[in-house]
Amino acid sequence: MLQHLSMANGDTMLDCHAMEQGTCKFDSLRQHYLFAGLDQADFDALMKRVSIVSIDKGEILFHRGDRANHFYFVDSGQLELNLIAPTGQKKVLEVIGPDRTFAEAVAFIRENKYPVTCEALSDSVLCQIPNQVYTDLIYANPDACMRLLSDISRHLHARVREIERLTVQNARDRLVSYLLEHVIETNDDEATIRVELPRHVIASRLSITPETLSRILRNLVDERILTIEDRVIFVHSLSRLRPYD
Repeated sequence: MLQHLSMANGDTMLDCHAMEQGTCKFDSLRQHYLFAGLDQADFDALMKRVSIVSIDKGEILFHRGDRANHFYFVDSGQLELNLIAPTGQKKVLEVIGPDRTFAEAVAFIRENKYPVTCEALSDSVLCQIPNQVYTDLIYANPDACMRLLSDISRHLHARVREIERLTVQNARDRLVSYLLEHVIETNDDEATIRVELPRHVIASRLSITPETLSRILRNLVDERILTIEDRVIFVHSLSRLRPYD
């Protein structure tokens, strides 16, 4: 039965209903590293406590400082994790897409508040997992714990590389690196890039202003390295683009 979930700030009401066995969401969760180490009985018991949340574009799932009783798996859509500076400027820390989890770290450090705000960049469907139920199962399962440690280590190394990129590279370097990460097709020295996020979100992720991002893109177009058509970017020369990566 469809229910409504009242968020901690009292402003947002999200549609929420129970997880159903045999659905795509159920199967995707089973394959995710956070759940793959659980035996079937434990996994089935956990799924009975998992609910499905639908959130519209622009809605807030939780604010920084809200009580953290759940973490989430993205079935569809995109969400951003952000912080608001005292000046009012928003810093996008991460963009989360399908088949990824977020906010699980809060469960493991026994923190009871979310350290960031989560906002939907598009209409999204999420699996909501209760922290306490999940951690109780993990602590009783050494194999699942080892799988988690392995993936957390990989995640940490990725964050270290990102910090290095933001501190060492200049603005153009960071943008070119980002573009090369989103290449969907190559043909000799040419490539096609598809960018799904709005420019202001990309700029925030790269710690540059939207104006700087637009200026760098204009320069790359003027240099005849790129052609931009909406969210598709055609790279005419990877060799000319890569020296800045």
